[in-house]
Amino acid sequence: MKRMLLVALFCAVAAAAFAADVLQQLHVDKNAAAREVVQSMTSGQVNYWMVREPFKVAAPAARAALVEQTLLWTKAYIGSPQFAKDYATYREQMKPRPPERKQTVDEELQSARKKQQADWEKTKKEIAQMPAQYRAAAEQGLKAAEAAQKQMDTPEFRNMERQGIVAQRKQQDDDYAKRMAKWEKEYPADSRLLLKSRLQQFLRETADVDYAAKLNGGRFVNPAYENKSSEWKLAFRAGKEPTGKARAFAQSWLAELK
Repeated sequence: MKRMLLVALFCAVAAAAFAADVLQQLHVDKNAAAREVVQSMTSGQVNYWMVREPFKVAAPAARAALVEQTLLWTKAYIGSPQFAKDYATYREQMKPRPPERKQTVDEELQSARKKQQADWEKTKKEIAQMPAQYRAAAEQGLKAAEAAQKQMDTPEFRNMERQGIVAQRKQQDDDYAKRMAKWEKEYPADSRLLLKSRLQQFLRETADVDYAAKLNGGRFVNPAYENKSSEWKLAFRAGKEPTGKARAFAQSWLAELK
């Protein structure tokens, strides 16, 4: 039993040192790396600019090693309790908020009427302060508006106002339901579903990379390649060996998730 505990402790220390080593090589802070993993999983976009310079100057073989080490670190982090906590926090932050309502429909109608009455009173005071040559015309216009308002103030019109608020609230609720459904899909409670989807996406988009493709002024000679995804183009620029390492790792990891 003691021997097993010692072995486990050694493995934990070695893994921590290994992770720190690859992050140091890439000049990336551990907390920043963790944030990028969570955001990359949820968005499907990886911020490669964080490691662009050290990766760019590395030889092909060194690039492949960096890719493999980074993926090992990523896998260890995703399998940790800290990732579960970080993902849950981020997921909650992205959760849509329901419509805020502090009043019932009838209370909202009553508030609207009070506001309308207050607006009438404010207008009357403003007219009273107008120069005499303008005041008469303004008062006449206000009386006409008040008369028209009284004519419209019928049970039928009040019911239409009420139905308008009800319809608006239903639209808000329907929109919230759609946003919640989208959130559940994009941020599933089980992060393994998201991880599986991202691994499949990576394998799908890097399956047919033409590493012998020619460039002219930074653009592909074959115009069809210009329409390829950013992952395809990145895999091309990274090279066959590093991408091959990443694909093999992704396939192995994906098999574990089944």
